[in-house]
Amino acid sequence: MTSTTQVLAGTFRVKVRDGRVTEAVGVDADSRRQVQELPGEVPTIDGLLRRPEKARSEDADTAEADYAADGRPVRFSLDWDKNAIDDEALYVISSYEPNPG
Repeated sequence: MTSTTQVLAGTFRVKVRDGRVTEAVGVDADSRRQVQELPGEVPTIDGLLRRPEKARSEDADTAEADYAADGRPVRFSLDWDKNAIDDEALYVISSYEPNPG
């Protein structure tokens, strides 16, 4: 997952089990630092799915989710105020492998 937000920026490999992040690995310098400093900020796909709905309920100017042909989410774009700077968020899921078993 690649994230560009005020809080979380960089590329991460995330493992989830039973709806919780069990491992988050930073792939670049920023994400490695953020995994150490803000481990609870790395979201699950389920957590990302809730963000556009929450943003819409808060009257965000942009709250979009894009899906692959097989139905899995691949991109989330949020912007609470199009006239404000630094309130945008973009999450891109570039790879997904379901847990075996």
